[in-house]
Amino acid sequence: MSIKPVLTGDLNSIALADVISILSLAKKTGYLRCTRAAETRTVFWEQGEVVFARSNSVSYSLGCFLVRRGLISEEQNAESARRITPDTRHGKVLVRLGYITTEQLWWAVKNQVLEIVYGLFHWTNGYFEFVEGPVESREKITLAVPTTKIVMEGIRRLDEWNKFSTRIRDANLLLEPVPGKLPGVGREQDASPEERKVLSLVNGKRTVGEISRLSGLGEFETYSALFEALQAGEVRERGA
Repeated sequence: MSIKPVLTGDLNSIALADVISILSLAKKTGYLRCTRAAETRTVFWEQGEVVFARSNSVSYSLGCFLVRRGLISEEQNAESARRITPDTRHGKVLVRLGYITTEQLWWAVKNQVLEIVYGLFHWTNGYFEFVEGPVESREKITLAVPTTKIVMEGIRRLDEWNKFSTRIRDANLLLEPVPGKLPGVGREQDASPEERKVLSLVNGKRTVGEISRLSGLGEFETYSALFEALQAGEVRERGA
């Protein structure tokens, strides 16, 4: 007997934030599958709360997430991936090889899941379906973040991304320091250590995408720091 979805729709017609809110209020258990072109993201639910998520995109795999955050190298990611078996998950292999600690694995999985879910808030086209029923998962690490908080943060990030795009057109943009300006100094609120780390990578040769990978802070945090520096006149587009 095939399992039929109890809720389906087109993301052109309904925002994902509304879908998530409906499932949360109805205390649903099951999985929400979102599809756009070749990409599929699946969000798992228990009693109206998001507990896990995965994507079929390699860029959202655990290994790539750890590389972006600077916790493992490309070489370590490739080596550990070769040792994955049907009974051994990538995270366990990484810990066994000593590339990361158990604590780092827990942190990475939870933040990888949030990154997958937050990214869905950008989807304005594609399709979704929710299949109700018990969720079978081998995952030992699950989210402990209220879904209402995820929705609020997802909407906030979407608004922020729209703001960032007014100054940062794409990941290939080249930025350079403005002579005579000390990054993060003299603002109403001084730059945080994380922002200073991002700004120290701006040299006129690195793209925004490269800075994001090297910062180890994640794309959203990197773009936020660069946007604030652009607004403060501390960095500029190269050649401007």
